Amino acid sequence: MRRLNIEKLQKNLIKRNVNDVARGTITCSQIIVNQCGKRVYQAEFGTNGVGGAPLAHNATFRIASMTKPVTAFAVLLEVERGRLDLQAPITRYLQGYERLPIARLVDGELQTTGINKTPIRVFHLLSHTSGIEMGDIIEAVTAKMEESQRRTLQDVVAHFADKPVFFETGTSQSYGPHVALDIAARIVEIVSGKDFNSYVKENIADVIGMQDTTFMPTEEQWSRMVKMHRLDENGKAIDAPEDYTHIYGSHPLTYFSGGAGLMSTAEDYSLFAETLLNGGVAPNGRRVIGEEFLRQMYTPHCPLEFMDSGSQSVGVTWGLGVRLFTQDSGNLPKGSFGWSGAYGSHFWVDPVNKITAIYMKNSQSNIGDGAKTIENFETDIMDSLE
Repeated sequence: MRRLNIEKLQKNLIKRNVNDVARGTITCSQIIVNQCGKRVYQAEFGTNGVGGAPLAHNATFRIASMTKPVTAFAVLLEVERGRLDLQAPITRYLQGYERLPIARLVDGELQTTGINKTPIRVFHLLSHTSGIEMGDIIEAVTAKMEESQRRTLQDVVAHFADKPVFFETGTSQSYGPHVALDIAARIVEIVSGKDFNSYVKENIADVIGMQDTTFMPTEEQWSRMVKMHRLDENGKAIDAPEDYTHIYGSHPLTYFSGGAGLMSTAEDYSLFAETLLNGGVAPNGRRVIGEEFLRQMYTPHCPLEFMDSGSQSVGVTWGLGVRLFTQDSGNLPKGSFGWSGAYGSHFWVDPVNKITAIYMKNSQSNIGDGAKTIENFETDIMDSLE
């Protein structure tokens, strides 16, 4: 294990984030870094919106796809409780999803090319190997959905029960924004008898101490929401129009999207990341899940040969709901895992150096896993190791 040089860490992160705010790359950011269970750095940079008040420590963020690890955690809880099987076909729990058509997009229209003969299993949903979503093609399926088909998880999952996959299940991988993880969340609802918002609150958030992680914010939680940053046509930072009726995209608040629907805080997510690092034991000392079950999250579930070497670092694949490093690659060492959100948030767990790192921002530019701000965040921390 290598120790972080705290002085160098502070210097790296302060310089980077102050410059990012000054250039308008971000309006604000929040950072928490822990090593060996101790807080080694935390800071807030910038203001909540252009010309707003300094960013507060308890600011809430739209974490988008950083919801996915929480959903995978929920699935593994149900596996531990014996109500769910990762290897089971999803048809054990859901109606439909049998012998789905395989399709491709031709001149903007879906064209059926065959039938998917491989059962979609629960782990396929969490490892992006189901074939249910494939890049921009999924827009052709979702574009025609009526409002009544996206009000709840049940509505969405029922809508996709006869829709095409885009490759034979288990023969490739494609990262999708939310639908596959939504199906996983719906299965948790079915086997537990709880709606997914209540399930996450009672079985994960309340146990770990994540007070502001929810699909259904209170008025007070909305009041702490970070304004969305974007750039105008001249590259100047501006605030996107405020929206307190949706957390992610145009999803209604009643749609508890397991792929992208949570609000959280940097402090809450740091507690969650520490729980992952500690084998399922939360910082408050409570065991949330058994280590043997949690280990499935950071076990490879997607063969390396499925990964696109042109867009992914060598040795990077999918666990369950997380990106996983199977060898030292890029900034992070072998065994590290984590993920990002569509609005620019990011986290990772480094079991080798006992680090958890959280970066929060809400932006409509320089976002997703390939965002430069995310790459820089990783670089600035790992460059501080002695």
